[in-house]
Amino acid sequence: MKPFDPAARPVGVVALARVVLSVFFRRVEVEGTERVPRDAPLMVVANHVNGIIDPAVLLGFLPVRPRFLAKSTLWSNPVLRPFLGLAAAIPVYRRQDPGVDASKNVETFAACHEVLAAGGTIALFPEGRSHSEPALAELKTGVSRIVLEAEAKYGGIGSRILPVGLTYDDKGRFRSRVLMAIGEPLDPAAELALHAGDPQAAVYSLTERVRDALEAVTLNFPSWEEARLIERAAEIFARPSAELPSEPSLGERFDLRRAFIAGYAHLREAWPEEVEEVARTVRAYDERLAHYRLWDVQVAAGYPTGRVALFVLKSLALLLLRLPLAAAGIAVNYPPYWAVGRLARRLADSPDLPATYKVFGSLILYPLTWTSWSIAAGLAGGLWPALAALALGPLTGWFALRFYERRRYFQGQARAFLLLRSAHPGVEELRRLRGEVLGAVERLAEAYRTGATRASARSTAASSTSSTSS
Repeated sequence: MKPFDPAARPVGVVALARVVLSVFFRRVEVEGTERVPRDAPLMVVANHVNGIIDPAVLLGFLPVRPRFLAKSTLWSNPVLRPFLGLAAAIPVYRRQDPGVDASKNVETFAACHEVLAAGGTIALFPEGRSHSEPALAELKTGVSRIVLEAEAKYGGIGSRILPVGLTYDDKGRFRSRVLMAIGEPLDPAAELALHAGDPQAAVYSLTERVRDALEAVTLNFPSWEEARLIERAAEIFARPSAELPSEPSLGERFDLRRAFIAGYAHLREAWPEEVEEVARTVRAYDERLAHYRLWDVQVAAGYPTGRVALFVLKSLALLLLRLPLAAAGIAVNYPPYWAVGRLARRLADSPDLPATYKVFGSLILYPLTWTSWSIAAGLAGGLWPALAALALGPLTGWFALRFYERRRYFQGQARAFLLLRSAHPGVEELRRLRGEVLGAVERLAEAYRTGATRASARSTAASSTSSTSS
């Protein structure tokens, strides 16, 4: 491991992260970039639910270039070591890691102080580990200690703590989506004033503020079962009907789900029987959707004939145009695609790791495949065929990917259209259940709004009475 250099900056890996993740994810949504301070030392904090993909997303799509704290044991991985060097990562020595000297964290903290004092940006995950829990894990105090100690050591450098929430719609699946939501930066001035007299209290106070800030940019569910029910209820409530199936942005879904989580906590306490009845209906509807392999928005869609015809014509035209290059791309790129998927299934022992194995496996196997084709073409025809083969590997792979996505989407929509237009008895049951869920959720939403309004009115009246009495 090289000696720490406070002036080091991520090199090359930023562009690499952006390119690779733009292929792995169908869409990377970023919200709140206007909240990022450009003239202050920054400590970026984020939730940690998707292994090494999480720092890659931050590195590739934040408007600042952070240096990450990473567990020291990662440097022993020959695949990851070059990327850690390119990212100018700073090692953290965790007590739970075997054979690690945790006393070296004194050097780690000093390194972070120097980066902040120089106006740089540090990023870390205060939960301390990647996980697949439905809510934030307990936060470690390292963020608060680093910031407060740096401010005290260097006489007030104006550091800010920037909360970032990462939300994946299916974190282990290739061509899924991710939302990076940036919150309001925290000013540690209040805790810094407390730090001189009571450092421990200042650290705990700032850690609680960091947790509150992270909860504001993440989805935190009571359990995965309740998460599924809340998300389905929110989806139906947000879209009572539609002309054609369409996918809302993760940002739109995020705001609504946060509102539903807050409402659910209140309603479960105030009207437990009504909430349980809705939950049973949602479960029944969800089971029906899974049985017929349908999306809720497909059940909600009216499928007007003209727009359906236009969709069919456009899809068939795109498939035909892409077919020649896509066929070549499948021939070249399917073997590494298959191998990467198999590798992830065999090695990933928790739900937060498949994407990591897929991305880093791809960084090795795809270039090896393209290089092998290039060498074979060179041996057969010389330099120009070799260069052409090297260029066509990724290019045809991209066409194959777009062809596969369009074909799969078209096939799924065609199947849904034919099924939902049929006289199948299960279809009417599906629509009936959806109508019941929508009606029940709307009634609970109205009860929640009415209850919140009454509570606000009582609070205002009590405040007014108190002021009059005084």
